[in-house]
Amino acid sequence: MKRLYIIVLTCLMVSMSLSAYERKPKEYWLPDYKQKVGLMYGFNFDVISNYIWRGFYVGGLGFQTEATVGYGGLYMNMWWNIDATDWKFKALNPEVDVTLGFSRWGLNIYFIHMYYFDHYQDGKMSRYFDFDNHGSGEGGTTSEWRISYRVSDNLPLSILLCTRTFGRDGYYKNGELKRAYSSYIELGYDFKLPYDLCLVTRLGMTPWTSFYTGFQGTFAVCNITAKLTWSYELSSHWVVSPFAHLMLNPYDLSHDAAINGKSNPVLWNIGCSFRLK
Repeated sequence: MKRLYIIVLTCLMVSMSLSAYERKPKEYWLPDYKQKVGLMYGFNFDVISNYIWRGFYVGGLGFQTEATVGYGGLYMNMWWNIDATDWKFKALNPEVDVTLGFSRWGLNIYFIHMYYFDHYQDGKMSRYFDFDNHGSGEGGTTSEWRISYRVSDNLPLSILLCTRTFGRDGYYKNGELKRAYSSYIELGYDFKLPYDLCLVTRLGMTPWTSFYTGFQGTFAVCNITAKLTWSYELSSHWVVSPFAHLMLNPYDLSHDAAINGKSNPVLWNIGCSFRLK
């Protein structure tokens, strides 16, 4: 009889434990990525002290804005930049990028075309859709395929793969213009900090001879980034995010005049982003 009591008591305890477990909210490592299949749009603009990108200094004080519209995962994005070429404001450095892509389940596959408003050697303005190869320092636009994947909000680990396929991406070897298919790989992780702060970290590298090393050498780490951001709801429609951005180019640190005729391995940028909710 005593054994029967023990068995019954054990069964009751197990049953109660299972009931408590079932009532406990389930925590998933990966979200289900539910996404409304409908119209999607977005808009934001940034004010920046320096335009830095993938280990390079591109320009000085500037203004950047972008708009996105999409449906069912397909989307189109336009990004505009206007900034000074340096702090002396000798000239402006406008750029317009157009992106077509598909984004769902953390995966983003897209094609981006970058137009720089530069000139050919004969003084003519570059065509907007110029897919011809050109050498370094020559006019022309750039196009590349990009694939990115972010695991989840619970595990904000990301990877970005980029390869230039059209436009200016050439170097001369024995007098012959060759295409480099310059590629870039970036690993990232975002750290959520107290007081709505976020630390964005990135590690960027190029796997072979490319634009990122001045078409010299092979594999190289060209970008180590730390970006601290803070978000605040300015109103029911707008979010403001001031940020501080520090970038180190290890390749430039160990090679003189890797690109653009000078070495500039440590880069910085401060600014503020305004995003439509």
